[in-house]
Amino acid sequence: MEYKKDKIKKLIDFCDEHINSKVLSKNGDCLALLIALKKNQKMNEHISPTDAFIYIIEGEIEFHLNKEIKQIFEIEKDEIFFFKADEKHSITAKEDTKMLVIRI
Repeated sequence: MEYKKDKIKKLIDFCDEHINSKVLSKNGDCLALLIALKKNQKMNEHISPTDAFIYIIEGEIEFHLNKEIKQIFEIEKDEIFFFKADEKHSITAKEDTKMLVIRI
């Protein structure tokens, strides 16, 4: 096993053309993923196969939960948001944002 220490913000950069993502660890459906979104970039509607949470490293997002009644959650720097498996959701960056997604 390799041990490594690094600044999480420096592990991923922004990209003007597309959303940038980097897998930190994966084991089956469990995943640790860094995502960088430029302001106004959107992640299309999708589902997670497991329960998950998002931690905002920098920036701010709108998390659109598309249940029977659509809900929008604003999640800012240093906030964490938990959501359940198989819930349709999408994300819009309100400003340049880096976030850590953990599927458990």
